[in-house]
This record gives sequence, C-alpha cells and structure tokens, in this order.
Amino acid sequence: MHNFNSVKFVDSLAEVTSHSDKEVIERSLLQTLIDLTPTSEYRIYRVLPNTNEKIVLALMAYAKNNIIDTLGNEIKTKDFQEEFLSAINTALGSHSLQIVNKSENNDQIHIIYPAIDKNNDSFAVLIQSCDDIDFEHHNLVHGLLKVYANYLTLIEKSRRDKLTQLLNRETLESEITRILIRNNSPENNILQIPEDMSENSKRIAKNSTYWLGLLDIDFFKNINDTYGHLYGDEILILVARLLSENIRDHDFAYRFGGEEFVIILLSADFQSAKEAYERIRIKINKHAYANVEGLSVSIGISQINNQSGPTEVLEEADKALYYAKDNGRNQSHFYDLLIESNLIENSESKTEYTDTDFF
Repeated sequence: MHNFNSVKFVDSLAEVTSHSDKEVIERSLLQTLIDLTPTSEYRIYRVLPNTNEKIVLALMAYAKNNIIDTLGNEIKTKDFQEEFLSAINTALGSHSLQIVNKSENNDQIHIIYPAIDKNNDSFAVLIQSCDDIDFEHHNLVHGLLKVYANYLTLIEKSRRDKLTQLLNRETLESEITRILIRNNSPENNILQIPEDMSENSKRIAKNSTYWLGLLDIDFFKNINDTYGHLYGDEILILVARLLSENIRDHDFAYRFGGEEFVIILLSADFQSAKEAYERIRIKINKHAYANVEGLSVSIGISQINNQSGPTEVLEEADKALYYAKDNGRNQSHFYDLLIESNLIENSESKTEYTDTDFF
C-alpha cells in the first residue's frame, strides 16, 4: 500500500466535510483516495431509480491518470459485463464490499464499495480498479465512503424545499453558476469523458447544452382564494411530483418560490428542448385534479450559455414567461426566439432575483 500518512488523511477528511457543494465534495473524496493509492482508478456512480430488475447506474465522477473530474451531466451506464454487473448487484443488495478478480477479459482487479443513505438504501457505488488487493486500504476507503454518505445526507436537507421536496432556490442559483463557469472555462467540462464510455454517450454529452425553463401555475391565486391554502399546497405538491416523474435522470427540478418552478434540462438542440418542455406542460394540463379542471402552467425558457450570472439567465426566462402569460397562458416560449421575432425587448434592466453577478 502507498505510504499512509494519518495526519494527511485526517486533513483530507476535514476537506471533504468542509464544503456544502456536492460536486466539490466528490472531488475532495476522489483526491483523498488518489492520495492513498495514486495508481488506482476510481469512479462514483449514482444508482438510478429503475422499475426493471436490471440495475442502471450513472457516472457522476471519476479519477484516473491524475485527472479528477465531476460530470455536470451524468452518463448512464448499462453495458457492464455480466460478472461485473452481478458483483455490483450483490454489493448493493448486501451492502457489502465485492471484488471482481482479473480474468481473460479483465486485466485489473475491481473493488466495489456501496454507499448507503440514512434509509439504509444503496444510493451510489464507488468502484476502484487496481492491480493488487490491500485490505487495510479497503477498510480506509470503506470508512471514508461512510463519512461521505452521512455528510451528503446532512447537506441534502438544506438543498430541498420543505413542502415539495424539490431542490430549492439556493441550490438552483448554485447550479446555474456551476454551468456558466463550465461553459466559460477553457477546458470544456465534457472533454474528459472516460475513453471507454460508449460513442453515443460521448456524442450526446459533447453536443448538448443546458436550458432553463421557469414554470408558473396559471391562476393559482384563484385556487387559493376558492379552496384555501391547504388545498393550494396539495396542488403544489402534486405538480412537483409530476415534474419529478416527467424529467430524465440527468435533468433537475426546483421549486423557485410560490407557485413557480424551474426545470433545467440537457438537450442537444432547440427542437428537442422544445419537445421536452411541451411534454411537461401537456402532462400537467392533462392530469386529473380534484376540484380543479384544466390546470395549466406557462413556461419561459432560456438557454444557459454565456450569461453574466444566474440573474441574467432567470431574467431571460422570466421575460419569456411573462410573454406566455400575457398571450393566453398554458404555453411555452423561448427567450431567444422572442428576441429574434421582435416580440420582446432585450432590456439590460435587472430583476429582483439576486444582486450578485459571477463574471
């Protein structure tokens, strides 16, 4: 095993738990693991909800050849070899470490560590690929992963809206900032995709961009005035559930405040983004609600590219949303398309969202 420095390990542990940003925590965790075993490769996968028996994982972060990267858009991975997939299933089901030894098709040893959440569910898996087995090191990694899982459970509470359990507004602004930083970085966030990922996954990741849709429930005040705020809260919870059920695994749903929600999605082009937001709008409109008939939402959409900060992104989406509201509701509109069509003005004025710009 690589020469172990207990002081450095404790310092690294403190570093892992000194952040509230999930991506930074993952980087710190991987850096600590690489410090322990510089020749190993590490990958962190999220376990995706799946109704089928076959497990589906999404690559969140990896460390290899002195490169540590967290992927802004997680990459689904289904094409594990049968022996490997069986070991992952066993690790997740038994909450125990599993080892896949070298074979004709595999020139490395793979050690699978499950990450367990507060509900005793396996929410992630860490896979170490190495040449030799060191059980002392396994114990350290297993302990560190427990700290990682417990800490994520703690900070997760601060990331969620109490009523709807969607991600909250503070988390939204952090996510927009992260995307903008990556977009403006000289090294694109997708250039370091592991070489063994499928060509289709690489193509999707490299060619996709983020879009932000600001959704507002139409005539929500009338619902509160007619049926009371408790029923209004039930509507908010139900709409939040519909949003969660109708976005993909690498998209994000937020409660922005009041009756407003935000969906950030990854899409290859304008047309596919439009279809995604329209699908969500129609799902909400077609759903059967007690007492309320034909509930609808209006949506304003902005592409997240080179804006100065979250303020500008949200302001663009807000202008498109107001256009949708003023022109009949129950529709979605894109800010850039409205500007090109001279239907709204490209004003430099700021909104109330935040006073801070990031670039």
